[in-house]
Amino acid sequence: MRPQPADDQERLNLIFETLDRINELSATHTVLVEGVKDIAALKNSGVEAQFFCVQSGGGPVRAAEALWKSGKSAIILTDWDRRGNTLAEDLKMNLVTLGVKFDRDIRADLSFLCKPYAKDVESLDSVILHLQKRILESQRGCNMKGKIVVVEGIDGSGKSTMCSRLAERLEGKGYRVRMTAEPTHDRIGAIIRSGSIPGISQSTEALLFIADRNDHTEAMERWAEDGAIVICDRYFASTIAYQSSGLDGTDVDRGWLLSMSERFVDTPDLTILLDIDPGISMARVSSRGEEISKFEKLEFLRRVREEYLRLAEEFGFEVIDASEDPESVVEEAMRRIEEVL
Repeated sequence: MRPQPADDQERLNLIFETLDRINELSATHTVLVEGVKDIAALKNSGVEAQFFCVQSGGGPVRAAEALWKSGKSAIILTDWDRRGNTLAEDLKMNLVTLGVKFDRDIRADLSFLCKPYAKDVESLDSVILHLQKRILESQRGCNMKGKIVVVEGIDGSGKSTMCSRLAERLEGKGYRVRMTAEPTHDRIGAIIRSGSIPGISQSTEALLFIADRNDHTEAMERWAEDGAIVICDRYFASTIAYQSSGLDGTDVDRGWLLSMSERFVDTPDLTILLDIDPGISMARVSSRGEEISKFEKLEFLRRVREEYLRLAEEFGFEVIDASEDPESVVEEAMRRIEEVL
């Protein structure tokens, strides 16, 4: 009898090795699956191949004929329950009749590796996610600490979208993610967001941001200690950049802001600055039909951008060109995060 993998990590590695075999054969083979959900699960798991859906494609006879006409070999990848076994045998018989070569070893290996958790191909990506989460939980049991990742940038740079996409990608890899933002929605942060204290000076407003950040920093540290990847939309650099850049001709002393902030902040594991020309960012905001805030003035944002770049050099932020294709921006941010993780 074939021995079971020693642990979750070995099982996961063997699953990925098996899926890599599909990719290696993709130029000469077509993958025969039962339904479209199977195709989605395989693609989500990193498989890039040509698929033939037996259910919607007319059944085993039509599948075999399609392979014969294409001149390609087949990878039989039906479910590993009783119905899937029957269909796999029908496919084998029809492929043999037409002289089409086929592979069944990949199905046998995935069946062996996934059967403790699922009986069908469409659950493959869920099995992988389950194993990744179990591995991470095991590591956290060994006092694995999480990370704090901050995303900064001027209005319209794509921070909020970036934070959501990063959380989605990290959760897909099995990490536990905690999304947050400044100002917060708690107590002091809620007051800042509501704008319910009209006529206050920029210095007073800066102190409110710093007070909100004090509580927020303690919360983020707790989440990270508990093993979560914390993704924060804005942190101390926003206060420095915006409050020191002279909104309406007034500003707050940069040195004072830095001195005050240093007392109440923790250094994030990674700060990503989404850098973009304010003209482009304001065009984005306008195209969304959003109400323009008091901070969203072109010349003011130019000064904010300059201050952000100055802070990036001083504090070692990772600067990414946010004017590029959104997907490539996310990919670059993920690459930087994975280096930290």
